[in-house]
Amino acid sequence: MDVMAAVVWHWWIALLLVLGTVPLVIATIVGYVTKVIGPRYGPRQPRNDNAGSNSENNHTEQHGDLGAVTDAVEQR
Repeated sequence: MDVMAAVVWHWWIALLLVLGTVPLVIATIVGYVTKVIGPRYGPRQPRNDNAGSNSENNHTEQHGDLGAVTDAVEQR
């Protein structure tokens, strides 16, 4: 009877360890992404949905001098 109790105890302690470890690993990954990776790229910018109005000006604002380079390529 003692052997059966040891087997049952073994499975219960393994279950408790897994149920405690999995959320800890997930929380560690989420914390790493938010604290280390997130500040590298900054917060997300909202999308500019008025692309039809003054889109050439928006292109120049977003890409700087790259707009002039693409205009020169398009003229060829």
